Amino acid sequence: MEYHAPKTSCRICGRTFSKRGLSRHIRSCLRKRADAEASGKKRTSFYFLVTPGQGSDYFLHLLLAYDARLEDLDHFLRAIWLECCGHMSAFSYRRWGEEISMAKKIRHVVSPGQTLHYQYDFGSTTELQIKFVDWFQTGTKENARVELLARNAALEVPCDECGEKKATVICQQCQWDDSGWLCEDCSAGHECGEEFLMPFANSPRAGVCGYVGELDNGF
Repeated sequence: MEYHAPKTSCRICGRTFSKRGLSRHIRSCLRKRADAEASGKKRTSFYFLVTPGQGSDYFLHLLLAYDARLEDLDHFLRAIWLECCGHMSAFSYRRWGEEISMAKKIRHVVSPGQTLHYQYDFGSTTELQIKFVDWFQTGTKENARVELLARNAALEVPCDECGEKKATVICQQCQWDDSGWLCEDCSAGHECGEEFLMPFANSPRAGVCGYVGELDNGF
């Protein structure tokens, strides 16, 4: 699949960056926010990068509160990227390793530089890597357990049939042949039938199982 990955906005300051420049910028932005906060309001929080794997252009930059638990992160990931049919999920230190209790606090589970593995749905599994990048003396926005700092802009994929317009749906049947990204016009008469067409959502789970897009949580 060929695609274009547009630049992404930092939700702290609103400036846009390439994927490579974003991580460096967010650290700088978080330091500035910490410096600007009154000393009595400073709280420790943890900066994480979430991707489906190395080299992926899907990503989430997250700030987690000091008292956040794995279940808070699980709820967030489901809402923004994964939830379709109420499947089970798990965190572990290794791929398919022993599960870590969702009740555990993040600070008791992982240290800066470490990566957790996460799986949603043990049939049509979506796997994520969650790297603890750094910690900062600044609170999360509105005291949320998880704050979204940045996510990839929606990937722009040309329609596999006309090659001109952007794809808006995915055919689950054609995906097996690494095709099936269709624009609205071309999807109307697609030979596989409407029942196999899924929204091309901004998520690594796009086109999988019954996933139709993020829940209505304002992400």
